[in-house]
Amino acid sequence: MSGRRVLALYGALLLGFAAVVCRLYWLCSNTGYAARASAQSEAVLRLPAARGNFYDCDGLPLTGLSEQWLALCFPGEGSYARLYPYADADGQAVLYRERNASRPFLLEVAQDVRGLGVRCYAVPRRYAAAPLAEHLIGYLDGEGLGAAGLEAALDDILSTGGQDILRCAVTAQGRLRRGSEPVLEKASAAARGVRLTLSRSIQRAAEGVAAESMAAGCILILEAGSGKVRACVSRPGFDPAHVGESLTAPDSPLLNRALSAYAVGSVFKPVVAAAALEAGEGDFVRECPGYDSRNGQVYRCAGSVPHGLVGLGGALEKSCNGYFIELGRRLGPERVRQMAAALGFGKGQDIAAGLRASAGVLPEAETLENEGQFANFCFGQGELLATPLQAAGMMNAIAAGGVYRTPLFVECVVDEATGEELAPLAHGSARRVFSEETAKRLQGLLAGVVAEGTGQQAAPAEGTAAGKTGTAQTGQFREGEELKNYWFAGFYPADRPRWTIVVMQDAQTEPEVSSAAVFARLCDALAAGEDG
Repeated sequence: MSGRRVLALYGALLLGFAAVVCRLYWLCSNTGYAARASAQSEAVLRLPAARGNFYDCDGLPLTGLSEQWLALCFPGEGSYARLYPYADADGQAVLYRERNASRPFLLEVAQDVRGLGVRCYAVPRRYAAAPLAEHLIGYLDGEGLGAAGLEAALDDILSTGGQDILRCAVTAQGRLRRGSEPVLEKASAAARGVRLTLSRSIQRAAEGVAAESMAAGCILILEAGSGKVRACVSRPGFDPAHVGESLTAPDSPLLNRALSAYAVGSVFKPVVAAAALEAGEGDFVRECPGYDSRNGQVYRCAGSVPHGLVGLGGALEKSCNGYFIELGRRLGPERVRQMAAALGFGKGQDIAAGLRASAGVLPEAETLENEGQFANFCFGQGELLATPLQAAGMMNAIAAGGVYRTPLFVECVVDEATGEELAPLAHGSARRVFSEETAKRLQGLLAGVVAEGTGQQAAPAEGTAAGKTGTAQTGQFREGEELKNYWFAGFYPADRPRWTIVVMQDAQTEPEVSSAAVFARLCDALAAGEDG
């Protein structure tokens, strides 16, 4: 290579080096780049999204009853050792995983730990340690949005879209820069809450009774005069703050049994009785040998026990299947099915937009033309499936003098700051299904079931109650024994009904506490609440 070419090459290299040096000098003196570099050393942490709460009929909160604490952890501060005793198992795992992190993070702790020299922030705890009405209210997803129940159905109302933001000026190692403090920027969104028809005191009392008495099942308590649901309990329960633990648990703890359909058994017999009274067949009497047979098919009463000569009252008290089969034949399928439809069977119910109770199964008229199907239908078996909510609506119509009122769960949107009602969410509807005279007769007959019949365990400590037992076959077996659904649906007090109560225990060989006895405990709890 000639000398000129070498000099040219060196000259080019020198010019390039000079250009790089000049560029570096310009970058170092440019304030805009300095500002961007400073911004890149800011850590932004988001606190849980603000969300409107649920309230009971008296304006008492059902969610957001307490606070939780979030500790702000910086690398190199010794947070791991200091905070470990104050974190749960999940939090301890976070501490272990993040102990060598190069960025700050928030850790949920059991209490205010500012006394340890750790910055701490209070935020609302969505669900109590013993959550209220978790199946109805539902739960949130990982982003803080409604994932199930009313949380999902009313997410547009409850989500404010605002999150408090914590800004921290940090070093390259993620530590808080000397002379700076974290800055908390509060979201400005105004929260809206939702008022439900539930009563917090009655809900809590019903949950206590269920926890002591039931392994699996549900409880519904309605105010008879309005049809408003004051308690809705489903068992087993789950922790809405840790839903994943229940996804594969036995007995389907995430299922809201109050809104799901089941075989109902003899709880359906008051429907046939109402149809009979309206048709003038209330004086029908039959000799019961313990069974009924037609076309080679035998339908037995419980235990095949002969009931002798029974009328409508005796048949309800003894839950005589044969009597109701024969009574149904006298009425005809159309009358019985029409009464069932008028009382809400076979129809789903919107609890809120996006949350709907099951319609169950009301056999079609063509199906009931089959004599065997109709015979089963008359004592609540066969294709008939109904929700506890439908059973509550039916029994409440009897308690309310023959007027069917759609059971209500939600009332209105409220301004959380003032408590002002902003918009209604549901409108009650009422229609007369049978006469007041029929209702009065049924009230007396069902009081007899508790006083003299199969529902004697439903008698409260004080006053009188009325209702109907039901033991429904499911066709499912465990270790050779059939699983059954055990029901009691009734009202209290019997003479002046104020509360309609449904208890259902599903898929069990024999419950430890009968549904009638659970009903009695609920009546006692309601009476104690009124006395208090």
